[in-house]
Amino acid sequence: MKVELPFLAEGIEGGDVVQLLVREGDQVSEGQSLIELETEKATVPVPAPAGGTVARLLVRQGDHVKVGQAIIELNESGGEAQKATISALEKAEVARVPQTPPAVEPNAVVQREHPETGPTAPLPAPERPVVEQKPAVVSLPPAGTAIPAPPSVRRLARELGVDLLQVKGSEAGGRITAEDVKAFVREQTTRGTVLGVGGNIFSTPYGAERREPLSSTRRKIAANMIQAWTTIPHVHQFQDADITDLMALHKRYAPEFKKKGATLTLSSLFLKAIVHALKLYPQLNATLDLTNGEVIYKDYYNIGVAVDTPAGLIVPVVHQVDQKDLLQISLELADLAERTRKREVKLEELRGATFTLSNMGGISAGPFLPIINPPQVGILGVGKARVTPVYRDGQFVPRRVLQLCVAYDHRLVDGAIGARFTNEIVKVLEDFQGMFLGL
Repeated sequence: MKVELPFLAEGIEGGDVVQLLVREGDQVSEGQSLIELETEKATVPVPAPAGGTVARLLVRQGDHVKVGQAIIELNESGGEAQKATISALEKAEVARVPQTPPAVEPNAVVQREHPETGPTAPLPAPERPVVEQKPAVVSLPPAGTAIPAPPSVRRLARELGVDLLQVKGSEAGGRITAEDVKAFVREQTTRGTVLGVGGNIFSTPYGAERREPLSSTRRKIAANMIQAWTTIPHVHQFQDADITDLMALHKRYAPEFKKKGATLTLSSLFLKAIVHALKLYPQLNATLDLTNGEVIYKDYYNIGVAVDTPAGLIVPVVHQVDQKDLLQISLELADLAERTRKREVKLEELRGATFTLSNMGGISAGPFLPIINPPQVGILGVGKARVTPVYRDGQFVPRRVLQLCVAYDHRLVDGAIGARFTNEIVKVLEDFQGMFLGL
């Protein structure tokens, strides 16, 4: 059977293969990860739909794969057929291993051509190893033959440090295209090969510059952000929330949560506040269907939470937040974040978000303008709280103040609705009742 790339998430049509997790001849079990696929903001494993033997790999590292495209040919037949396949592969692997030549003593002197000549005294060892530098051999085209590449492709090759003599053209007559150059770069990067003479280091009148191909993740994020910013009329609503009492409540109940194996975080509290506000203002828990001229209101509350990982920003989803108490949310959120950083998050745990929370307070970031992740129409951005003097009861007192920023799609959400929604979140954070804790 041919394993096809399954549906990943709304708006994702495919991704780039960043790692092959199996080889031809490997036995895999149902659910075992076959490849790692890099999509817009996530690197996710693609599991095997059934157990069997990998008969053939249909993709390579760096390939772009679309949903529905075959990625692996899986042989579900077991028993002797599998053993025979594995045995054949093992024999082929052994055959490819070159025979080791007989060892030669380091100081031994080999006599050649003149046996009558007496033994030659060994030379003294140099103080440091000397490596003979041999010029690289480059296969030049026949004299008078030009490299079949247009000026734009030549310019791209110079920018990437690529020697066009090493690139095989895919068009008629061996003509080299820009895609041929990019494919060569991907292949060489995978192998760890330095491109061209001097690699990708360039000298300018101002100093050295280093050029590297833009990663597929950054390309996709850039494209999506441009699409979101240019097609969605953003409105950013700022509001201050006095969370002094909330922090005291957090300090009070955090030990109780710890006894139950959970970590009470501000993000958990934010999720409860967001759902409370979404129920009052469902316009922010909806999507636009401009093709049919409809608004799709969601009667479920799935909140995406941005997680900073070594692989980039990934947004797992806490599903059905309204049906869970704060203890359940805290346990699930901690588990999701940990598995997301380890690249163990499941595909279904990245789907179905109706609203997004981006909390950058943990890295001491200040206020920022979040960008909506379509097809959603809203996102909450949270930075670090600051201690500031607040005038209360005739005097200034130190209070911990948090500035929120809600971004919403002005095509669906009017300013008054967006402001009331933001105010409702502030209201919850400033008067967080004990019943929200679910203890």
